[in-house]
Amino acid sequence: MSGVNTSAGIRFYIGPAYSSPIQETSAGLTAALAALEALTYVEVGEVEDAGEIGDTVGTTTFTALSNRRARKYKTIFDAGEQQLVIGLDGADAGQAALKAAQKVKSDYAFKVDYGDGSVDYYVGQVTSVRKALGTAESIRKLNVGIAINSAIVEDNGA
Repeated sequence: MSGVNTSAGIRFYIGPAYSSPIQETSAGLTAALAALEALTYVEVGEVEDAGEIGDTVGTTTFTALSNRRARKYKTIFDAGEQQLVIGLDGADAGQAALKAAQKVKSDYAFKVDYGDGSVDYYVGQVTSVRKALGTAESIRKLNVGIAINSAIVEDNGA
């Protein structure tokens, strides 16, 4: 059996406001994992597309006059902005929590449960909540942006 999986069965959750910094050391990530696992989360229903999460690394260049060769150096890590596409459900508690989180400046804890024992946690701010109305034959959707402000803390279920 291959180690590759589909995204079917993934569940997405929003937790409470979260202000503890995540230290990106082995000990810091272990402590963050314990703290994030202990929180209470609300599942966001009807998620159709959970977008992308994970770091990109910026670069800067330096060119010494003596060799005319540009050298690249890694700079900052940026987990970017996750884009969720959700089937709009006015009675869903998770969707209501996303809407409420968008109205304040706080970071929130988020959880992605892959359904195979592995879970990712991270902290971010809900930056956009927009209705996608579409055509007469479209499902009304909610497009949500989450600016990720921490490392992705992985629990691989081991």
